[in-house]
Amino acid sequence: MRIPEATVESIRERVDIAELIKEYVPALKRAGRAWKACCPFHQERTPSFNVNVERQIFHCFGCQKGGDAFKFLMEMEHLSFPEAVTKLGERVGIRVEPQERELSPIAREALKIREALAFAREFYGKVLETAPEAAEARRYLDKRGLSPEMRKAWGIGFALGDGHSFLQSAGRKGFATEVLVKAGLAGSRDGMPPRDFFRYRILYPITSVKGETIGFGARAMGEAQPKYLNSPDTPVFSKSRVLYGLHEGLSEIRKARQVLLLEGYMDVLAVHQYGIKTATAPLGTAVTPDHAALIKRYADSVVFVFDPDNAGASAALRGAELLLEQGLSVRIATIPDGLDPDELLHRDDRPAFDAVLKKAVDLPEFQTTRARARVGGDIGAEEKSQIAKEVLATISKSQDEVLKAEWTRRLGERLGVDLGALLKQLHKVGVEEPRFRRPAVPEPPRVASPSISPVERMMLLALLASPALAGDAAKVVESDFASSVSQRIFCALRDHGARGAIAAVDALEPADAAVARSLLMEGGVGDPATVLEAQVKDLRAVRRYKELHPKYLRMASGELAKDPSIIEEHARLMKVLNDRRLLSRI
Repeated sequence: MRIPEATVESIRERVDIAELIKEYVPALKRAGRAWKACCPFHQERTPSFNVNVERQIFHCFGCQKGGDAFKFLMEMEHLSFPEAVTKLGERVGIRVEPQERELSPIAREALKIREALAFAREFYGKVLETAPEAAEARRYLDKRGLSPEMRKAWGIGFALGDGHSFLQSAGRKGFATEVLVKAGLAGSRDGMPPRDFFRYRILYPITSVKGETIGFGARAMGEAQPKYLNSPDTPVFSKSRVLYGLHEGLSEIRKARQVLLLEGYMDVLAVHQYGIKTATAPLGTAVTPDHAALIKRYADSVVFVFDPDNAGASAALRGAELLLEQGLSVRIATIPDGLDPDELLHRDDRPAFDAVLKKAVDLPEFQTTRARARVGGDIGAEEKSQIAKEVLATISKSQDEVLKAEWTRRLGERLGVDLGALLKQLHKVGVEEPRFRRPAVPEPPRVASPSISPVERMMLLALLASPALAGDAAKVVESDFASSVSQRIFCALRDHGARGAIAAVDALEPADAAVARSLLMEGGVGDPATVLEAQVKDLRAVRRYKELHPKYLRMASGELAKDPSIIEEHARLMKVLNDRRLLSRI
């Protein structure tokens, strides 16, 4: 998909990059003319992530990632450039129309599937609101306390049981049956004609983080089995990579940097209805590494809220360990009296649920309490050893050494076991390769900037401030630069500068682009043309002085015959360079 450059520039001009980045990096703070925070792309203790609002760029001096608002969104949400442009266009009120003829066959198919799913959401929503056959579904939702406003906002729908009403309606709208099958909206068995995939079920639309409908969760009415059914995997949907409610709560999740992880659709809907917008749920699956990566983009901590039966506790424990391994803070909240979150909220209102969240405990504390309850009564040496091994295996998965030490100390107090013995045991556990662990992203070494002379640096600053100057050979040429990095940056500005400094920097290789961005982060240099002229004059004077000085010395020693023109030029250059305080640098 090609997007006109004018459209891209219009969107870039209207986006406030600092406001955009603060939604993903709430810790971003003003520091003089720049904004700074710890980098969201790698682990670090000292902030090296900078945002220059004047230039509308970001740059990390640690990992060297950087670019404009489009690049930031592409990195944070793993979007293509057209997707990032489209999303930011929506943000600033500029619509970017997809041009189907320019899409690849795979992208064209995905677009058709998304259009079919969007139609299905609208169709099933109207059925729930108006069809007499949906009366039982409406009564069920009323009984569960889901308001009409929430049903409409979340697109809750209903599939009739006849097996063909959706297919017929979609066909009248021009959707090919083949597309509907690929979208998971229709299917066939044993050579029979395709039928509606969802029949006599309440439908919960599932959206991507971009807000597109990508599938459905479905609850059967009556005694039909299976009770819950998800869309099959399609080119746009995989249940192991999606969290229900994430898109709807994304704004609040970014602000709070926290996710509440629940068990089902109705739990998420009830918690949102009561004003807690950070609630999400996996789609009937265990927490996966893809879920962990998804959560980590937007949050630093997770609170599991679940039914305390053995199955629920075991599932929460496995998922929590996986998230802990990924560097997330994890706490577990237990609903009392065997209730689900929506039952507790409708029975006792918001304060009761807030109290549950307030009592959430960290993972080692939860695991220790559960293990002690399982053993019951007084525990002997063997039971202590077994509990310690279980809990230490969890503690070892944390990436935070301070937390490890504190959790181990606390475990020793609860079990009445010597701290030294536990620390030795923790070391034994820690050397084993943990399950599910993805390689941690270490803080990269600081990359030293290539050697660029002060004069060349000022020349590049002027050219980055006014790229059009690079195209004027009367003012500056490639040979004016001694550094190969400077030469490559100059050439990019000369060849691409008509589209602006950012476009020129984007045309460079990553290492050179990082150097150019670090210069851009420094801000303006006064009048670029005046600065460039002065610096080029100085640079050429230094170069000529270096050419003449060896000859001058040989003349002074009598090795060469004296040339008055060289002696005069040498004296003039020496005065110029001395006045400009450049002679001492040669």
